[in-house]
Amino acid sequence: MRYEKGMDRMRRAALLCGLALAAGLTLTGCQASSTSTSASPSATGAATADATPALSVPGTHRSTAVYPISSPVSLLVVISQVGDVTVTGTSASTASVTETSSYSSRPPVTTRRVSGGTLAVSYSCPVELVCAVVYDIRVPRTAAVQVTADAGRIMLSALAGPVTAKADAGLITATGLTGGSVSLTTDVGAITADFGAAPATLQAVTRVGAITLQVPADALYTITANATVGQATVRIPQSPSAPHTITATTDVGAILVTSAGSSAGQSSS
Repeated sequence: MRYEKGMDRMRRAALLCGLALAAGLTLTGCQASSTSTSASPSATGAATADATPALSVPGTHRSTAVYPISSPVSLLVVISQVGDVTVTGTSASTASVTETSSYSSRPPVTTRRVSGGTLAVSYSCPVELVCAVVYDIRVPRTAAVQVTADAGRIMLSALAGPVTAKADAGLITATGLTGGSVSLTTDVGAITADFGAAPATLQAVTRVGAITLQVPADALYTITANATVGQATVRIPQSPSAPHTITATTDVGAILVTSAGSSAGQSSS
């Protein structure tokens, strides 16, 4: 039963990716392995948009809008269907959302709502051949981040708060994370993450794809690394009583857990 459910998820993820690529959308997350209440300016900030025909599919249009968020943001929640999502932590106290939409005839309806410190970003599409949104979002470095994507790459950088990222089909790339709790999950796609500080808990799970984790070597870790088909290699200090926990699991793919600039160290597979 668990195997059948996993295969269903992978088939759905592959279908989403295939549809996006067939439509001519350049989704990094769908390559060899593997998105206010309207599209007009919302109450949270002004926007500028310039629609131009896309080069991928004849008749496809593309528009870009930038929305500054002046309200305090302590939690970012992104729900994306098709399109890459980039989230960057900054030293600023405010946030901004840049949306690049691709569509056949009618633009997607994008939403940005701020309530109680939570910035929720999502969109809906009319029935048409091409409809996708690529996000580039900047938030305060300490904000918690939750990203869910159907098809597309998730890229995270310079974040110090708790992070949760989930994709059906797409690569997940994280750099310079310093938060205590990080969870990265994708059905089809690789996971690559490096850390500027040792996380208290780190979970990386993919069904089809490699996992590469790079963490500081000046800490001890309790590590569980399981690859059903593939090799799991650990090159950092381990202890069953360590305060830092890493769990890495893949059904098909290799796992590497290492430290910055390290090619030696403790190894197990």
